Amino acid sequence: MSFLNDEKKEKLKEFAKYVVKQLGIKNAPTIAVQNGRGELKTTANYDYTKENKIVKVNAHKRALVDVMRSLAHELVHHKQFEDGRLKVKPPDIGGEIEDEANAKAGQYIKMYAKIDNTIYDE
Repeated sequence: MSFLNDEKKEKLKEFAKYVVKQLGIKNAPTIAVQNGRGELKTTANYDYTKENKIVKVNAHKRALVDVMRSLAHELVHHKQFEDGRLKVKPPDIGGEIEDEANAKAGQYIKMYAKIDNTIYDE
């Protein structure tokens, strides 16, 4: 998979709506799906320090379910920001904030697969 086709883009959009609802996000960030890493150091990023909240996710040569997991992880960080829990930059590895984002992202993938198990098809 080099990049998301229209069907996969629609699945990603529906998944994003699902996660936003599950998390109870009040003001959803902009979601930018990239065809390559660009300035990203990893597969995805959420910069809570900027006024315009944007989640950036690299989808180039990645399975849809992996893109979804990255998106869910960053949306958890956005919810943590909304709840006032991101006052200082958390560590990239480990710690309460990062561990929560990793765990919840995996949970949302499994929960959403009960709605649409084709997310694993590739």
